[in-house]
Amino acid sequence: MNKKNKPLSDKIKEVEKDLTKGLIKWRLKQAGRPVPDEELLEEGSELVVERAHEVARQQGKSLLSELKKAKKEFLKAYKDDGDTTETE
Repeated sequence: MNKKNKPLSDKIKEVEKDLTKGLIKWRLKQAGRPVPDEELLEEGSELVVERAHEVARQQGKSLLSELKKAKKEFLKAYKDDGDTTETE
């Protein structure tokens, strides 16, 4: 399958990998260190992108969990507040 026929998600991953590879090269050059060969850069950038996706997924799950807790607490407080009736 050529690049034109790839699904959008594959294209995005390819761009992420290329960007990461470029950043690694740039950072190594800035530090005055030798840039590794293309195969090693490819593998390294793929690992970095995969790890970044894992972190993003985990943080997304944590955020969703916190939002669910906040909703539950809000609804409980709202229900408790609405149950008060005045007696004369």
